[in-house]
Amino acid sequence: MRLALVLVALAALGTAPGALALDCPNVPLEERLAAADVAFVGRVTDERPGPGGSGVVYRFVVDQRVKGSVGREVEVNAASRLVDAADEPLVHDEALGVLARLEGARIVTESCLLTDPGALLSTSDEPKGDAIKIVIGLVILAAVLAYSVRRLRRRELPRRSSLDG
Repeated sequence: MRLALVLVALAALGTAPGALALDCPNVPLEERLAAADVAFVGRVTDERPGPGGSGVVYRFVVDQRVKGSVGREVEVNAASRLVDAADEPLVHDEALGVLARLEGARIVTESCLLTDPGALLSTSDEPKGDAIKIVIGLVILAAVLAYSVRRLRRRELPRRSSLDG
């Protein structure tokens, strides 16, 4: 009876792939970005065992720096092999948003700090064009005021005719 129960439990786990998927805290990307020392969009080009066999070192080509000081290529350390949200190993040469912290001179990340590159870029982008919007608004306001003043000046008081007496 116990053996059957164990087999049923194992079968249930095997048919529920979501149960084995990466489990990360539900923290908004804005907060994760604010807490990160380094953030960039890049592509994995190489991976190798970490120094002393601890962890994995990934080499990234940086497509766009978002936060922190990183060069065109950067090495990122991870305590364990990095995986995507479905527990699949990272695909090489595919764009990836990376959030990381600095530990001394080493950049360190984990699977829960990887994100969609588009989401990372849109979160990090400050709204652009605010100054030009204000200038355009002021120009339109000035044009409307100038037109209104011109119309008021053209309007004259009614003239008295010679017949009024």
